Amino acid sequence: MKAVIINDYGGREVLAIADIPRPSPWNDEILVRVHAAGINPKDTFIRKGYFKQFTGDPESVRLGFDYAGEVAEIGGEVENLHVGDPVYGGLEGWQGGACAEFLSVKSATLAKKPKRLSFEEAASMPIAALTALQGLRDEGAIQAGYSVCINGASGGVGAFAIQIAKLYGAHATAISRRENHDLLAGFGADQCLDYREVDVAQLNQRYDIFFDVFGNRPFEEITPILKQKGIWISTVLKRHVYDSVASTKHSDGKKARLVMVKSKREDLDILSRWSEASKLKPLIHAIYPMDQIGDAHAQQETKHTKGKVVLTIP
Repeated sequence: MKAVIINDYGGREVLAIADIPRPSPWNDEILVRVHAAGINPKDTFIRKGYFKQFTGDPESVRLGFDYAGEVAEIGGEVENLHVGDPVYGGLEGWQGGACAEFLSVKSATLAKKPKRLSFEEAASMPIAALTALQGLRDEGAIQAGYSVCINGASGGVGAFAIQIAKLYGAHATAISRRENHDLLAGFGADQCLDYREVDVAQLNQRYDIFFDVFGNRPFEEITPILKQKGIWISTVLKRHVYDSVASTKHSDGKKARLVMVKSKREDLDILSRWSEASKLKPLIHAIYPMDQIGDAHAQQETKHTKGKVVLTIP
């Protein structure tokens, strides 16, 4: 089968498409014929070797952590799914593989694709939307009436975080460039701030949750604008994040939290229900064919992608 591989850690020139063996599903797994795969910042970081202590030999690295496709084969212990069913899901950990014609995954990590979404739209959702959901719900304990600030609101996670915050009945402040404000207001943002014009940390506003999706506002900077029991949530694996999480783990006041996304069928089903009810909508910046994987990574690396970049698998 065709798959995106890297032959070394480095720039986009290390990306290649190669023929590799097609996987076979174990008893609790499903073989998915992939139609579309989402591109995440994680893909570019892994390609550059930022996490090679976890990924190991670059020639064994597979990229792609979001996918949508059809069930091609079912393991003997799998129930409630059939060959031909459209499905979508995400991959955890450091070994991807969604940028390929076939992918074998545990059945508990995927769900049936929302009927109203195309394969490309569905592939843009899992990792970003699950990060937003699990960050706000599990780490932030979001409630109706909460004041939530989302830093990096026009990216993949941010656009979903605005919508999910509103679904929980919260007030959502979005931080992004002014040219994105109309778009974010359309997703439900109650207030939009341009980081080039105003520093949110200097405003006389207080938040129950500060969701640092972009990863450039450390806990110490944001502490003054958190409410008494406010929570700062990060998505990035950096030393200052670990230190802040550890130092506030048992705090009765302001806390720092790190969201580590899990692809779980029950949460994907929640996303599907919201999507089917037109309450959760994907935002796609661009769609590239598989043989333009380098261009897809280039767009992701601009750090100004609106929503998600998606790869189609022929």
